[in-house]
Amino acid sequence: MNRAIQRSMKHHEICPLDTTLEILSGKWKSVILCRLMAKNLHFNELHRFMSMCSKRMLAIQLKQLVSDDIVKKNILITNESQITIIYSLTSLGESLVPIIRQMDTWGEKYIKIENQN
Repeated sequence: MNRAIQRSMKHHEICPLDTTLEILSGKWKSVILCRLMAKNLHFNELHRFMSMCSKRMLAIQLKQLVSDDIVKKNILITNESQITIIYSLTSLGESLVPIIRQMDTWGEKYIKIENQN
């Protein structure tokens, strides 16, 4: 059983909503996923978008997303035997895109409503 499913058993049963929320939870996961929705990126490119996030925290969050099969760590070896690592969404990660966009839209509406009160 993977990490997200194990941690989503708060109520002593597997809850699909908790599983989804567990995969998306994490201080930087939303930023990582939104950046990877736009294009595949190297670790340092991701870090440039997230200057307030330490490299260690970024590595931890990426490791969890890779473990949950949401992000793929693509290891490429160039002609000069240099290793290049590029992160991309897996097909499972791609299936989260409409959910993330809908959550973003809902959040915008919520903020607008709350700012009017």
